[in-house]
Amino acid sequence: MKLVVFGSTGGIGAHVVEQALEAGHQVTAVARRPEAITLRHKCLEVVQGDVLDAESVRGVVIGKDVVVSALGARDRGPTTVYSQGNINIMQAMKAAHVRRIFCISASGLDPAIWWQKVAAKLFLWPLLNNMYSDLVLMEKEVSASNLDWTILRPPQLTNKPRTGHYQSVVNQQLSHGSRISRADVADYIVTHLNDKATYEGLVELAY
Repeated sequence: MKLVVFGSTGGIGAHVVEQALEAGHQVTAVARRPEAITLRHKCLEVVQGDVLDAESVRGVVIGKDVVVSALGARDRGPTTVYSQGNINIMQAMKAAHVRRIFCISASGLDPAIWWQKVAAKLFLWPLLNNMYSDLVLMEKEVSASNLDWTILRPPQLTNKPRTGHYQSVVNQQLSHGSRISRADVADYIVTHLNDKATYEGLVELAY
């Protein structure tokens, strides 16, 4: 399949690029600073682009099968990178007749476990209010898009290796599990690229 990955220099995005290439897919990695991508592969194309610049997004989605949005804010200040960034991506997808998109959100928006709810209310939302508020807007825009979308809500992310072993549920909440590696979030994406059971699905995953 032909993938385009936005946020390809981030923790999850870089793993998606690497694992998709290992699985035999063709990958276009989009980055504000293409020189930050040092990986070389015959099936990898690196493109300069900024999701907040709609014009730079339009051309890269043409002819692709799957779009992966692994965007991340650079700091804790006010941001529209999640909401407006994904609006620009989805507008480009619709113009190019591309339907499949994965987006990364966060389980802290609505955790199921009681102590996680307390932690989210007392610590996470005050600390990450700008990011979480924009993620809420992103989820609203994506879920109303009429695309074949999947929104992933991972819990606390780690840099541990890919295991391929984790819990996942679609349009449900996990009753336990508070961590997952960025590599295993990428594993879920690459192994569910065309899984219709995840279309219009809000996915929670954790160990």
